Amino acid sequence: MKKKTFIFVMVALLLLCSVSSVFAHSSIKMYFNGKEVFSDVSPKVVNGRLLVPIRIITERLGALIKWNEKHNSVEINFEELQAQKTRISLLESALAPKDPDAAVKTWAEGVKTRNGALQYAVMTPELKEESYSDFVKMNWSTGTSSPWIKSFEVYERSKVNGETYRYEVVFTYTDSTKKTFTDTQYVTIINCEGNWLVSSLDKFDVKERIDIKGEITRVTLDRNKKVKSIFVEDDKAERKGYDKANVLIGSDTIIYDGYTDQKLRDSVLKKGVEVEVTFTDDPVAMIYPVTAEAKIIRVIDEPQDNSIVYRNTRYGFSFSLPKSWEGYTIVTDQWEGISLERAKSGRVVERGPILSIRHPKWTSKNPRQDIPIMIFTLEQWKSLQQGKFSVGAAPVGPTELDRNSKYVFALPARYNYAFPTGYEEVERILEGNPLVPFENK
Repeated sequence: MKKKTFIFVMVALLLLCSVSSVFAHSSIKMYFNGKEVFSDVSPKVVNGRLLVPIRIITERLGALIKWNEKHNSVEINFEELQAQKTRISLLESALAPKDPDAAVKTWAEGVKTRNGALQYAVMTPELKEESYSDFVKMNWSTGTSSPWIKSFEVYERSKVNGETYRYEVVFTYTDSTKKTFTDTQYVTIINCEGNWLVSSLDKFDVKERIDIKGEITRVTLDRNKKVKSIFVEDDKAERKGYDKANVLIGSDTIIYDGYTDQKLRDSVLKKGVEVEVTFTDDPVAMIYPVTAEAKIIRVIDEPQDNSIVYRNTRYGFSFSLPKSWEGYTIVTDQWEGISLERAKSGRVVERGPILSIRHPKWTSKNPRQDIPIMIFTLEQWKSLQQGKFSVGAAPVGPTELDRNSKYVFALPARYNYAFPTGYEEVERILEGNPLVPFENK
């Protein structure tokens, strides 16, 4: 008969200072993720250190533990836990939805069946990180047993640049009395490197007053090449609000990606883009066509120009390319910042990534012009502008393309100094303000 043995482990990190002798005369409780756990061997204080039973701690962490009587040893194995994580990751990757409709329907089915793991599997990494603790608290079983979801309907509400979709999902609930009621969820689906994933969930719809909904037919820039105003025209018979309007872009104007809460830069406002505009409450100049400042602009859809879009969710930007660039590759490099301060002169004091979009026809024998994008943190960019360090040998620094709340995206100085094949095309692409930053949650 095996001898039952209990092994204790000293948890020094939980006790950086001596434990009061009071604990020696009182019951010590153990909590794991906020819930009390019980063991047939109680924690003890020995010589000012707290000892807890290793078996219950190890098993709670998901590892396997066993007593090897032959070798008089305790074996703790975390490999099984890691293998399970790898298996789940590969399974999620294999089952990742390949179109936006499949993504929203998979998520909705997970809600209907109360399957938190299925909902989690079709979320973006950012939304997974935000939602993980909630799923764990519910033990991956969401919703309630009564009332339960009887069915659901999915409606596409908007599409932005072919990369972001907004859906309305209406769930029909019922219970033992057979009464029914509905609840609505608004789901945003984005393209993440070929897989379509849920990026945000909202319990409310957008109910702003719409003063004009239509297509941008003219864009006016100020001296800094920022959008000063847009002219919007609505030629639909069943229109909302005005049929034409000169829309002013003020410092407080907020531009959203469709019906999501994702904010966009004014560089997305281009000719041919469809928008919904809500004016501020300030008086409107009632001269036809009206002129008014925008409070909210929602970019509903962009013209279908057969362009393709590179989307980088790590740094938060997208880049539109001509159809001829389909099959492009991304080349990763690093920039280095050389100190210009006397105490550190000549030393590398800053580093950051350079992502180059490479044309599909590029070869080592016949290279073509890349589209290089330097990425700086806001603090790095501020130091660069203050002359604390330099990047490259050119007498001028990089040119800012755009920025979000974390990063500045810039074009290297003299990036096309050798005038390789395709440099003129790259210049034309850059003239169209193809980089659009967005905020990652």
